[in-house]
Amino acid sequence: MPIKELGLLYLISMPMIIILIVLFLRIFYTDIRYRIIENRCVIAIVIVNILYLNSVNQPLNIITALVIFVVGAIAVLANVVGAGDIKLLSALGLALPLNELADFIFLVTLSGIPLILIVLYLHKYSQGRFSKSLPYGVAIISGYLLKILI
Repeated sequence: MPIKELGLLYLISMPMIIILIVLFLRIFYTDIRYRIIENRCVIAIVIVNILYLNSVNQPLNIITALVIFVVGAIAVLANVVGAGDIKLLSALGLALPLNELADFIFLVTLSGIPLILIVLYLHKYSQGRFSKSLPYGVAIISGYLLKILI
């Protein structure tokens, strides 16, 4: 890739990366503090993914997002997972090809193990003041970042 194109790619991607980091930090905070993943953060992630993938001529992986959303909707109806978690997974899935979905879900699950242990520990030793519910948005974003970095 010519240096001129690399410079343009850098100019396009850096602001989007900064926006994603801010959004991820916001989701961490609201999910840990209130067990809420705000729709406006999820929508912003979708918009950033669309803009970024468009700018680098990569396809938008709508099939991956739909698979996550449909399977997730069934899990939400079964009261297994929160709707915010599924919306976040779907928004992040837009950036991942369908053949990488299993790796992504595996890394999200792997990221959830320490989270489960921490929440159980905090609940046990806080005399019940700390909720047993999991702020799984933390694991979802951690798994996503692992997937991007690996």
